[in-house]
Formats: sequence, structure tokens, C-alpha cells
Amino acid sequence: MNDAAAKTDKPARSLDEIPPVPVAGSEPTRPPEPRPAPRSVGARMTVGPGINLKGEISDCDTLVVEGTIDATLVGEILEVSEGGTFTGTATVAEAEINGRFEGELTVTGVLQIRSGGHVTGAIKYGRIEVESGGEISGSVTREDKNPRPSPSPISAPRRDSQPR
Repeated sequence: MNDAAAKTDKPARSLDEIPPVPVAGSEPTRPPEPRPAPRSVGARMTVGPGINLKGEISDCDTLVVEGTIDATLVGEILEVSEGGTFTGTATVAEAEINGRFEGELTVTGVLQIRSGGHVTGAIKYGRIEVESGGEISGSVTREDKNPRPSPSPISAPRRDSQPR
């Protein structure tokens, strides 16, 4: 487009001064609404030694704590390394504690407390393994996802109780 024709309100003198008309369907469209970035498979975050983190952590498959965290976590795996500290609330499928955990910990699968691990607070677990030297204190509850059926009130007579 000719700059002179664009700056004045005069009619165009030639076809070269007329801006092209967009072809139907080729008009610019409004950009799509921003979407959250797709969660990567195996999303992993490591909080290194000397790092302090405070907040809420979500969409994290594996969280490795080598520094200090005061947070709420919903994830798959929590690893607290020797020298690491997690304070707050965590709900995970598996946890391995070599450092310190203080707060509310719910582990639907296996909770492993290694020889240098210290877990304090309200703890719920599916299965627990505590190595010699590992410590656990507070309210400790086993979460049984598949409770055993209760015995029926009617039972068959015992054979060993009948006279022979």
C-alpha cells in the first residue's frame, strides 16, 4: 500500500493504492485461549541443597527434596534425601524418607523410612518399611484399601468338636 494514500483521506488514483481485500475465510482469527502446558510424563522436580521452597506443588510425579520445603504436595513419589526436610502435607503413592518429614503424610502404597529418616506427624500408609535407625512418631495409621471381609455370623460346625 502506498504510504501517501494511507495518510490522506483522498480517493485512490490507481488500483496500486487500494489495499487488497482478504479472501473469504482467510481473515485473521482471534488467537485461541491459552491452555495450560501439557503435563510431561515423568514430571520430576529436585529441590537442591541450600534451597528453601514454600507453597503448593501439583502435577509433579517425583519430588526429590535435598533442601527445605514447606508445602502441600499431591504427587506420585516423594523422596526426602539425607539432609533434606519436608514440612507440610503430602499425599503420594510412594515415599522414601532419608531425611526429615514433619506434618501430614498419606502414602497409598509403600512408605520407606531409611536408617537416617525421621517422620513425625499424622502418618497414613498402605505398607511401611522402617530400617534400623529410622524413626517414626505421631499418629500412625494403616490405610487398608482392600479390607478383609468380616466373617459371616453363620459358621459351619467344626469337625474337631464332634465326638468320634
